[in-house]
Amino acid sequence: MLEYRLYITEETDAVSVGSYKALLEGIGEKHGVRYEIIDLAMLEDTEREELAEAIRLVSRRNSIGVVSKGGGALPISRNKKVSKHVILLRLEDGRLKDVYPHEMNKKRMEIASHLNSLLRASELSEAIGQESVSEQDISRMISTFPGMIEPGLKFMDTEIEVSGGRIDAVFTDERGDHLLVEIEIEARDNAIGQVQRFRIPYAQEYDVPADRIRPGIVCARIAESRLNACKGAGIEVYTLALERKA
Repeated sequence: MLEYRLYITEETDAVSVGSYKALLEGIGEKHGVRYEIIDLAMLEDTEREELAEAIRLVSRRNSIGVVSKGGGALPISRNKKVSKHVILLRLEDGRLKDVYPHEMNKKRMEIASHLNSLLRASELSEAIGQESVSEQDISRMISTFPGMIEPGLKFMDTEIEVSGGRIDAVFTDERGDHLLVEIEIEARDNAIGQVQRFRIPYAQEYDVPADRIRPGIVCARIAESRLNACKGAGIEVYTLALERKA
Protein backbone atom coordinates (compact mmCIF):
# COMPACT_ATOMS: atom_id res chain seq x y z
CA MET A 1 0.00 0.00 0.00
CA LEU A 2 1.45 3.31 -1.12
CA GLU A 3 1.20 6.24 1.27
CA TYR A 4 2.53 9.79 1.47
CA ARG A 5 3.34 11.99 4.47
CA LEU A 6 3.68 15.71 3.92
CA TYR A 7 5.54 17.53 6.70
CA ILE A 8 4.88 21.27 6.89
CA THR A 9 6.13 24.05 9.16
CA GLU A 10 5.03 27.55 10.10
CA GLU A 11 7.29 28.77 7.31
CA THR A 12 5.33 26.84 4.67
CA ASP A 13 3.05 29.28 2.89
CA ALA A 14 -0.65 28.48 2.60
CA VAL A 15 -0.54 28.52 -1.21
CA SER A 16 2.08 25.74 -1.29
CA VAL A 17 0.18 23.66 1.25
CA GLY A 18 -3.01 24.06 -0.75
CA SER A 19 -1.25 23.11 -3.98
CA TYR A 20 0.35 19.99 -2.50
CA LYS A 21 -2.91 18.97 -0.85
CA ALA A 22 -4.80 19.31 -4.16
CA LEU A 23 -2.21 17.14 -5.90
CA LEU A 24 -2.34 14.49 -3.16
CA GLU A 25 -6.12 14.44 -3.25
CA GLY A 26 -6.06 14.03 -7.02
CA ILE A 27 -3.56 11.18 -6.75
CA GLY A 28 -5.69 9.58 -4.05
CA GLU A 29 -8.78 9.67 -6.24
CA LYS A 30 -6.96 8.37 -9.31
CA HIS A 31 -4.69 5.74 -7.77
CA GLY A 32 -6.17 5.07 -4.32
CA VAL A 33 -3.13 6.46 -2.51
CA ARG A 34 -3.49 7.63 1.09
CA TYR A 35 -1.82 10.73 2.46
CA GLU A 36 -1.32 12.55 5.74
CA ILE A 37 -0.28 16.14 6.46
CA ILE A 38 1.81 16.58 9.61
CA ASP A 39 2.96 19.77 11.32
CA LEU A 40 6.62 19.39 12.28
CA ALA A 41 6.04 21.66 15.26
CA MET A 42 3.82 18.96 16.78
CA LEU A 43 6.62 16.37 16.84
CA GLU A 44 8.61 15.65 20.01
CA ASP A 45 12.40 16.01 19.88
CA THR A 46 12.82 12.23 19.76
CA GLU A 47 10.36 11.99 16.87
CA ARG A 48 12.31 14.64 14.97
CA GLU A 49 15.54 12.73 15.55
CA GLU A 50 13.92 9.49 14.36
CA LEU A 51 12.60 11.25 11.26
CA ALA A 52 16.04 12.69 10.47
CA GLU A 53 17.67 9.28 10.89
CA ALA A 54 15.04 7.62 8.67
CA ILE A 55 15.67 10.23 5.95
CA ARG A 56 19.44 9.77 6.19
CA LEU A 57 19.02 5.99 5.94
CA VAL A 58 16.85 6.12 2.81
CA SER A 59 19.25 8.64 1.27
CA ARG A 60 22.10 6.14 1.65
CA ARG A 61 20.00 3.30 0.27
CA ASN A 62 18.91 5.29 -2.78
CA SER A 63 22.17 7.24 -3.21
CA ILE A 64 20.38 10.58 -3.12
CA GLY A 65 21.36 13.91 -1.59
CA VAL A 66 19.17 15.17 1.27
CA VAL A 67 21.46 17.61 3.11
CA SER A 68 21.02 21.30 2.29
CA LYS A 69 23.95 22.92 0.51
CA GLY A 70 24.22 25.84 -1.86
CA GLY A 71 21.65 24.58 -4.36
CA GLY A 72 18.55 25.09 -2.23
CA ALA A 73 16.84 23.67 0.85
CA LEU A 74 16.68 19.89 1.32
CA PRO A 75 15.10 17.74 4.08
CA ILE A 76 18.17 17.75 6.35
CA SER A 77 19.76 21.04 7.38
CA ARG A 78 23.50 21.68 7.47
CA ASN A 79 23.52 21.02 11.21
CA LYS A 80 22.14 17.50 10.51
CA LYS A 81 18.62 18.16 11.78
CA VAL A 82 15.23 18.09 10.04
CA SER A 83 14.96 21.31 8.04
CA LYS A 84 12.24 23.91 8.48
CA HIS A 85 11.04 23.43 4.91
CA VAL A 86 8.29 21.18 3.57
CA ILE A 87 9.20 17.49 3.24
CA LEU A 88 7.38 14.67 1.47
CA LEU A 89 7.90 11.00 2.37
CA ARG A 90 6.86 8.06 0.19
CA LEU A 91 6.08 4.87 2.08
CA GLU A 92 5.18 1.40 0.87
CA ASP A 93 3.55 -0.96 3.37
CA GLY A 94 4.59 1.41 6.15
CA ARG A 95 8.27 1.46 5.17
CA LEU A 96 10.02 4.59 3.99
CA LYS A 97 11.11 4.28 0.36
CA ASP A 98 11.88 7.83 -0.76
CA VAL A 99 11.96 11.46 0.32
CA TYR A 100 11.41 14.72 -1.56
CA PRO A 101 12.96 17.08 -2.40
CA HIS A 102 16.26 15.34 -3.07
CA GLU A 103 19.20 15.42 -5.45
CA MET A 104 20.49 12.59 -7.63
CA ASN A 105 23.34 12.86 -10.12
CA LYS A 106 23.27 16.66 -9.62
CA LYS A 107 19.60 16.75 -10.64
CA ARG A 108 17.05 18.04 -8.14
CA MET A 109 13.69 16.27 -7.77
CA GLU A 110 11.08 18.59 -6.31
CA ILE A 111 7.90 17.62 -4.47
CA ALA A 112 5.61 19.20 -7.05
CA SER A 113 7.42 17.51 -9.96
CA HIS A 114 7.05 14.09 -8.36
CA LEU A 115 3.39 14.56 -7.47
CA ASN A 116 2.53 15.94 -10.90
CA SER A 117 4.17 12.94 -12.58
CA LEU A 118 2.06 10.63 -10.41
CA LEU A 119 -1.10 12.50 -11.26
CA ARG A 120 -0.37 12.27 -15.00
CA ALA A 121 0.63 8.60 -14.92
CA SER A 122 -1.86 5.90 -15.91
CA GLU A 123 -0.10 3.52 -13.50
CA LEU A 124 1.84 4.32 -10.32
CA SER A 125 4.77 2.12 -11.31
CA GLU A 126 5.05 4.09 -14.55
CA ALA A 127 5.92 7.31 -12.69
CA ILE A 128 7.85 5.92 -9.73
CA GLY A 129 9.90 3.51 -11.81
CA GLN A 130 11.11 6.19 -14.20
CA GLU A 131 12.74 8.36 -11.54
CA SER A 132 15.70 6.19 -10.63
CA VAL A 133 17.01 2.73 -9.98
CA SER A 134 16.68 2.10 -6.26
CA GLU A 135 17.90 -0.33 -3.65
CA GLN A 136 14.47 -1.95 -3.88
CA ASP A 137 15.01 -2.67 -7.58
CA ILE A 138 18.24 -4.50 -6.80
CA SER A 139 16.49 -6.36 -3.97
CA ARG A 140 13.81 -7.61 -6.37
CA MET A 141 16.41 -8.74 -8.89
CA ILE A 142 18.58 -10.78 -6.53
CA SER A 143 15.66 -12.24 -4.57
CA THR A 144 14.06 -13.40 -7.84
CA PHE A 145 17.33 -14.56 -9.39
CA PRO A 146 19.71 -15.43 -6.52
CA GLY A 147 21.95 -17.23 -9.01
CA MET A 148 23.07 -13.76 -10.12
CA ILE A 149 25.12 -13.71 -6.93
CA GLU A 150 26.23 -17.32 -6.82
CA PRO A 151 25.11 -20.60 -8.43
CA GLY A 152 23.05 -22.73 -6.05
CA LEU A 153 22.21 -19.81 -3.76
CA LYS A 154 18.69 -19.89 -2.28
CA PHE A 155 16.73 -16.79 -1.29
CA MET A 156 15.28 -16.79 2.24
CA ASP A 157 13.77 -13.39 2.96
CA THR A 158 14.22 -9.62 2.80
CA GLU A 159 14.34 -7.03 5.58
CA ILE A 160 15.13 -9.46 8.39
CA GLU A 161 14.84 -7.79 11.80
CA VAL A 162 17.71 -8.24 14.26
CA SER A 163 18.85 -6.32 17.31
CA GLY A 164 20.22 -3.00 16.13
CA GLY A 165 18.77 -2.97 12.64
CA ARG A 166 17.38 -4.74 9.61
CA ILE A 167 19.22 -6.97 7.15
CA ASP A 168 18.29 -6.19 3.55
CA ALA A 169 18.32 -9.81 2.33
CA VAL A 170 19.36 -13.28 3.51
CA PHE A 171 20.33 -16.28 1.38
CA THR A 172 21.65 -19.80 2.03
CA ASP A 173 24.29 -21.49 -0.08
CA GLU A 174 24.74 -25.14 -1.03
CA ARG A 175 26.70 -25.81 2.18
CA GLY A 176 23.96 -24.31 4.35
CA ASP A 177 25.91 -21.15 5.19
CA HIS A 178 23.90 -17.94 5.50
CA LEU A 179 24.75 -14.95 3.31
CA LEU A 180 23.66 -11.66 4.90
CA VAL A 181 23.40 -8.97 2.25
CA GLU A 182 23.43 -5.20 2.56
CA ILE A 183 22.09 -3.66 -0.66
CA GLU A 184 23.36 -0.30 -1.89
CA ILE A 185 23.31 1.65 -5.12
CA GLU A 186 26.82 2.85 -4.32
CA ALA A 187 28.52 1.07 -1.42
CA ARG A 188 29.58 3.48 1.30
CA ASP A 189 31.53 3.20 4.54
CA ASN A 190 28.36 2.80 6.59
CA ALA A 191 27.40 -0.33 4.61
CA ILE A 192 30.65 -2.01 5.64
CA GLY A 193 30.05 -1.34 9.32
CA GLN A 194 26.37 -2.24 9.04
CA VAL A 195 26.84 -5.72 7.61
CA GLN A 196 29.66 -6.47 10.06
CA ARG A 197 27.43 -5.60 13.03
CA PHE A 198 24.70 -7.98 11.90
CA ARG A 199 26.76 -11.17 12.17
CA ILE A 200 26.59 -11.62 15.97
CA PRO A 201 22.92 -10.68 16.57
CA TYR A 202 21.84 -12.81 13.60
CA ALA A 203 23.82 -15.78 14.92
CA GLN A 204 22.27 -15.41 18.37
CA GLU A 205 18.69 -14.70 17.32
CA TYR A 206 18.45 -17.28 14.50
CA ASP A 207 20.63 -19.96 16.13
CA VAL A 208 23.22 -20.03 13.36
CA PRO A 209 26.93 -20.58 14.18
CA ALA A 210 28.86 -17.38 13.56
CA ASP A 211 31.36 -19.20 11.34
CA ARG A 212 28.47 -20.25 9.06
CA ILE A 213 27.56 -16.62 8.33
CA ARG A 214 28.87 -14.77 5.27
CA PRO A 215 28.54 -10.96 5.40
CA GLY A 216 28.17 -9.41 1.96
CA ILE A 217 27.31 -6.30 -0.03
CA VAL A 218 25.47 -6.18 -3.36
CA CYS A 219 25.78 -2.86 -5.16
CA ALA A 220 25.89 -1.17 -8.54
CA ARG A 221 29.27 0.42 -7.87
CA ILE A 222 31.95 0.64 -5.19
CA ALA A 223 35.09 2.74 -4.87
CA GLU A 224 38.41 0.89 -4.95
CA SER A 225 39.30 2.05 -1.43
CA ARG A 226 36.05 0.66 -0.02
CA LEU A 227 36.49 -2.57 -1.95
CA ASN A 228 39.90 -3.01 -0.35
CA ALA A 229 38.39 -2.31 3.08
CA CYS A 230 35.80 -5.04 2.47
CA LYS A 231 38.50 -7.50 1.45
CA GLY A 232 40.39 -6.76 4.65
CA ALA A 233 37.23 -7.18 6.76
CA GLY A 234 36.20 -10.46 5.12
CA ILE A 235 33.09 -8.97 3.50
CA GLU A 236 32.03 -10.36 0.12
CA VAL A 237 31.19 -7.78 -2.54
CA TYR A 238 29.05 -8.34 -5.64
CA THR A 239 28.45 -5.67 -8.26
CA LEU A 240 25.71 -5.72 -10.88
CA ALA A 241 27.01 -5.66 -14.43
CA LEU A 242 25.66 -6.18 -17.92
CA GLU A 243 27.22 -8.95 -19.99
CA ARG A 244 27.08 -8.67 -23.76
CA LYS A 245 25.49 -11.79 -25.28
CA ALA A 246 25.05 -10.73 -28.91
